[in-house]
Amino acid sequence: MERSDVRSLYLLAAFLVCAYAMPFLVGAWAGTVRLDERWLGNLATVVVGGVMQGGVYAMFALGLTLIFGVMRIINAAHGEMVMMGAYLTWVAFFYLGVDPLLSIVLTLPIAFVFGVVVQKLLLDAAVGAPELTGLLITFGLGLAMIYTAELIFTTDFRTIPYAPGTVQLTSAIAVGQNRVISFVLAVAISTAVYLFLKLSRLGKAVRATALNAEVAMVCGIDVRRIYLITTGLAAALAVAGGALVSIQFGFNPETGVLYTLQAFAIIVLGGRGHYVGALIGGLMLAVLENLVSLMVPNGTAMVELAAYGLMISVLLIRPGGLMGVKEG
Repeated sequence: MERSDVRSLYLLAAFLVCAYAMPFLVGAWAGTVRLDERWLGNLATVVVGGVMQGGVYAMFALGLTLIFGVMRIINAAHGEMVMMGAYLTWVAFFYLGVDPLLSIVLTLPIAFVFGVVVQKLLLDAAVGAPELTGLLITFGLGLAMIYTAELIFTTDFRTIPYAPGTVQLTSAIAVGQNRVISFVLAVAISTAVYLFLKLSRLGKAVRATALNAEVAMVCGIDVRRIYLITTGLAAALAVAGGALVSIQFGFNPETGVLYTLQAFAIIVLGGRGHYVGALIGGLMLAVLENLVSLMVPNGTAMVELAAYGLMISVLLIRPGGLMGVKEG
């Protein structure tokens, strides 16, 4: 590792220490930090909940990092695909009577086909073009998805009542059943995708294309087919993420913008195109958001600022992220 890389890694580590200390300092100044037994129990609950929430964040961010890693396309419509997954789950639950978790079996094939169509009609033209081209194409796609969802479902917030109880992990730590279920499923899906990329022949072809598409083509890999599979898989991950967040939070057509921001912050923090980095980034972002929400006055409104600030600061300090991914 070069000296400049080491220095930037130390700077990033110092910044992250400050970022995580900031909610405590603000909370101490505002009087929301009390250090009594009840508050410490709330803190532990928030951290555990953040880890579980981060597992879901990381799972749907994997789709964004897959597309960037394989095709160097920044998908600005990724959050809208998460939103689409939430609405598909809502429709399956209220109109078809399908359990939100079982609905994933129905929605994932739809999402995969949607991703393939998007690749064929829109993203094929952006492969190999400047990054701004793909960014603008997917930005337009995201707007079209938002307006279509508003036309069909209006701008009202929707919720899916599912597993409203709590799980008592210890005497002081209790988390929602829906959050535990989402976390377990997110870990299972993320692990399955990781094993697919690591062990299967098709997954190895995806990784080879990500490393060098021209060499992969010379070796007999159908690169265009890999692009279709990658975008389909990314859309499926986003829609699965939408199903898991829909049983925890309310949503409307514009919540996709927030999920896009979170996915961007995650892959910037972990390293663009880096699978393990996305997992680490998802956990770190969710824990920071939960700390801000607990300790900072009006913290719920400050969560988006925390994500923006984290993303911008990491780009300034270490553009390659924690995993040190270099620009091609």
